[in-house]
Amino acid sequence: MAKKEKKTNQTGLALACWILGFLILLIVFLVKQDEIYSNLKTTRFFERIFGSTPEFIANHKVKEEPKEEEETIITLKTEEPVKTPAQNVVSSEPVYVPKEEPKVQPKTEDKEASSKAETQAQTKPQETTKTETKVEQPKPITKTVVNQKLYFVYIGEDGVVSRKVITREVEKNDSPLVTNINLLLKGPNSAEEGKGYKTLIPPGTKLISAYVRDGVAFLNFNEEFEFNRIGVDGYLAQLMQIVYTATEFSTVKSVQFLIDGQKKEYLGSEGVWIGSPLSRTSF
Repeated sequence: MAKKEKKTNQTGLALACWILGFLILLIVFLVKQDEIYSNLKTTRFFERIFGSTPEFIANHKVKEEPKEEEETIITLKTEEPVKTPAQNVVSSEPVYVPKEEPKVQPKTEDKEASSKAETQAQTKPQETTKTETKVEQPKPITKTVVNQKLYFVYIGEDGVVSRKVITREVEKNDSPLVTNINLLLKGPNSAEEGKGYKTLIPPGTKLISAYVRDGVAFLNFNEEFEFNRIGVDGYLAQLMQIVYTATEFSTVKSVQFLIDGQKKEYLGSEGVWIGSPLSRTSF
């Protein structure tokens, strides 16, 4: 009977130990549940043993451990140690704060220097603006004037047509030949007309184009150039006026006349020859 009671007591004690151990394991599991799940997920325990990971382990979110902040230990030495508040102490050694030294004047000078530099930097653009706003007086444009010769005609009382040369002041430019021919087409001015000078170039004649090649000036006129009311003397006079005016330039030796861009052999119904270049010796 005593043996049975002893055996029952041992069985109850063992059962109580097992229950206690289970409770301890259960408590540990509940406390370390996240950590256990995380370790099982990161180490892939179930995948290595059983070939697959349970869904509740796979879906478990692993918490990242907060990084420990690095401690910075500052040790400053001075003659008089001053204790800092407890929350600022980061080591067991005493923390010293340097004694403030009276160095206010250099800092003030630095501030004054920086403020002066800023003031100068701000004032520089204003000075530049003032310089830029200055309006320069336009310089007077000087024009170069040259003397050019134009050829007109004079008709005497006996009806004889003679050649008359006049000199005009003309502003220098890049196309002096074109300028002179156009002035010739306009005819004499009032002072020249007072002297009896005339032009026998037909009214309405215009110079279309002009260029010089190998000493020959190719002058292209409109069709009005073909009709002269005076006849042969008028044709010869108009050709002479243009040839003499053009050959005043050293680069021009003769003139080839064109009508509307075409070279014709005769001018007008009287048949004055213009099929080849004409020079001063042609008149």
